[in-house]
Amino acid sequence: MFLSPFKYIRYNFTFDFFQKKSINPLCEYVHNKANNKGIFNKNFNPNNSIGEAIHEIRFIPPYFDVKFPFLASEYEVMRFCRVDNFQINLEGYSDAEEYLKSRMGPKSRSQLRRRINGLEACFKINYTFYFGELSKEKYDFLFEKLELLIERRFRQRGDIFTLKSKLESIKENSYELILEKKASFFVIYDGEKPIDICLSYHFQNIILHLIRSYDIDYSKFGLGQIDILKQVEWCIEKGIKIFDLMWGELVYKTRWCNVNRLYEHYFIYKNNHLLKKAFIRLMIKLYKINDFLKQKRISQFPYKLRVAFSKKNQSMQTKKEYAYKIENIAIMPCYDSITKININCDEYAFLRKPTYDFQYLNFEASDTIHVFKMNNDSNSYIIKGEKQQQNILVSIN
Repeated sequence: MFLSPFKYIRYNFTFDFFQKKSINPLCEYVHNKANNKGIFNKNFNPNNSIGEAIHEIRFIPPYFDVKFPFLASEYEVMRFCRVDNFQINLEGYSDAEEYLKSRMGPKSRSQLRRRINGLEACFKINYTFYFGELSKEKYDFLFEKLELLIERRFRQRGDIFTLKSKLESIKENSYELILEKKASFFVIYDGEKPIDICLSYHFQNIILHLIRSYDIDYSKFGLGQIDILKQVEWCIEKGIKIFDLMWGELVYKTRWCNVNRLYEHYFIYKNNHLLKKAFIRLMIKLYKINDFLKQKRISQFPYKLRVAFSKKNQSMQTKKEYAYKIENIAIMPCYDSITKININCDEYAFLRKPTYDFQYLNFEASDTIHVFKMNNDSNSYIIKGEKQQQNILVSIN
């Protein structure tokens, strides 16, 4: 945040614990409130680890009780809470439908069921959890696909993916964790094509939902909602009590999560300088100011500048944005004037979204859909189903 007059060390407890499977040496014991079990820290070594530095241990989830020892009188611990932790607590729920009823009204549940039925009717859908068994070749393929889905989704949103700089280290250590059942991939497939991928970490009866993205061509079907529902079903089946969606307030989190509590943060330091406590109090005030600005969205201005600059660079790199003018037609053109095409070819990838939207609206399976290009108009295409057909006029922005 700014230059410290002291050596200042920051730890992210959540990332260290779930991703690296390590506990800060200042922590003696981690108690899991969700099953009343705990784990001792084999690397516990507080006095040698503190030294003269100020240590900040951030993002301790509210379902953990982290024990710090009674240190000698020259050491102090300061605790404060900030940043919401969003979680789905499944304690007491016998199935996913029961949980759904606690979070959504009949209309919302009906809409979700319609989307699931539509997705499964239109495509060859398969839901797969990779948990304990996965080839390295398949893992590399899925992670590469996940990165592509993230890039495309965040470009659409006009955002920058905050974990982008960590993706390489996440990729390096997550494969072994999946084999050890300490992590998992959840994938929704359309045939052989992954259209939704989620990477999560596991500890006892807790799942930490780390990264998720989906193919935006299928956005009409609400893959994000289906993804969460299928994972809730799996959690209940496997006896998972907490499905942790971490920090960052998003619409889908407020809709699905039934618990919203603050993460704990700790400052631990050797109290041998009067300015240390003053510095920590100043840090806490600055955090509060930062949180207030985020709430008012004022602090997003520099972030939006970065996004705008990123978009400018993308446009300079000939990133194409397509616009569609859609019109239902009663009669198909003469077959001499059209040519059948395959939207699974990269050349026609831009036609996938309008085609899948057509399938969603008309409840049409992929094997009943045919797409044609007009021979005399390079920007005009026809989508034909069993019951309906549309003309798609494509322009590039």
